[in-house]
Amino acid sequence: MKKIVLLTTIIFILMGSTIYGDDNKSIGVDDYIEKQLSSMQIWKLEEYFRNEEILNDVNLKTFIVDVVRGKRNIFDLINKEALTTYLFKELRTNLKIFISILVLSMISSILKNLDNSFSSGTISKISNYTIFLIIVSLTFIGYKEVLSICKGTIESMVAFMEIAIPIEIALLVTLGFPITSAVLNPIFLGGIAFITLIFKRFIVISMTLAFSLLIMNSISKHIKLKRLFSFIKQMNIFTIGTVLTVYLGIISIQGLYITSFDKLSMKTVKFAVGNFIPIVGNFVSDSIDIVLSSSYVLKSVLGSVGLLILVGICLTPIIKIISILLVYKLASIVIEPIADESISEYLNEIGNLMAIALAALIATAIIFFITIAILASIGNVTKL
Repeated sequence: MKKIVLLTTIIFILMGSTIYGDDNKSIGVDDYIEKQLSSMQIWKLEEYFRNEEILNDVNLKTFIVDVVRGKRNIFDLINKEALTTYLFKELRTNLKIFISILVLSMISSILKNLDNSFSSGTISKISNYTIFLIIVSLTFIGYKEVLSICKGTIESMVAFMEIAIPIEIALLVTLGFPITSAVLNPIFLGGIAFITLIFKRFIVISMTLAFSLLIMNSISKHIKLKRLFSFIKQMNIFTIGTVLTVYLGIISIQGLYITSFDKLSMKTVKFAVGNFIPIVGNFVSDSIDIVLSSSYVLKSVLGSVGLLILVGICLTPIIKIISILLVYKLASIVIEPIADESISEYLNEIGNLMAIALAALIATAIIFFITIAILASIGNVTKL
């Protein structure tokens, strides 16, 4: 009964799609792809090309058709000149912060040596506190910017996935994967909502708490919060790893298991159409091949475009965070021989916190990358 229903559905789909030409011949794959693109909300994806500076602003429908015809390369979406310009701009910006921290540390060291030579060390303590508070102000601005970048980038990736997943799921239905589509759609969208909640709420709040504990622990030796600070760091690392592992495990197992049912059903439908429908059975079977081949090509190209859009969304924030992180890590290394130990240790731990924020962003990007890749690869089984 299920096979009859599926067979009837596919025949109606074919009847609703224009698969005949004026000469009573099947239309080509390119023509079918253009018709598919016209029925999709591709314009929503084009907004990301206008917003991301390292992506070229293109007409996505025309670009995809050109890629299918071999006229364009998928990597033409990347604006390499803009990427290089952005990289050098970030290096120049963060070099100023590095020099500021280095100068403040040298002043602190000079005052400390002078004070030790002529007095009991009171001036040295006051100067160290003053300089440390200035460095804290600088790092607070940088740390706040890192968390803001992570939060904003995750929101952008989530918004993109909420557009991309329905498009890929719709193409899965066209390819003959109704069961897979029905099961994976809520898993993907629910997983994305859960991941957003974890990373935007739990991790951002706990990282802010960790920063506050680090400042209190560094200002006074009498306040001992080092173990609590370390625990929060480890808890964040564990959370990121657990979410990544569990989500990828679930979608991988579900995708492979459920796809086998759709694959078997599709083989049965093609065999039944080709052998049991009189006169036009082979023609309809060939038309099914055109629909499947066109949808497969389109889904593969859209999957590649989706991956590049994700790159465009997360690459510049990752470059910016890495450049800020390196400033504090290098500063802690350079000033260690000359400045107070607490300043060097503080800068090193700030770098560690930024590394955790970066790990959360990269983990989210990996999850979304693999989600798009799995959706794009499911169509491989349609090559029957």
